[in-house]
Amino acid sequence: MGLINWIFDFYQQYRIDEIRGQNERLRAEAAVRGPTGQIDQERLERALGEIALAVKTVRQVMIDKGVCSAEEFHNKLRQVDLDDGRADGRTPIP
Repeated sequence: MGLINWIFDFYQQYRIDEIRGQNERLRAEAAVRGPTGQIDQERLERALGEIALAVKTVRQVMIDKGVCSAEEFHNKLRQVDLDDGRADGRTPIP
């Protein structure tokens, strides 16, 4: 019975994690939708602006603290951009 319980617990935890991920994606999507369910351009632009500000802040802190130079950061950004096989300045959203 120990192995069966372990397998069940493992599966249960997997499902919990999967549902949490779905919940996070739905919350993010709901944050940019208006009352009619359509994407609200103003909300979307605000969300993108918040993400851009956070990334810019992290980049600047890393440079200011000497974790990396601006050039190193930019080189890594280009390298990560190519992870999906395309240099398009974007990354797939998981």
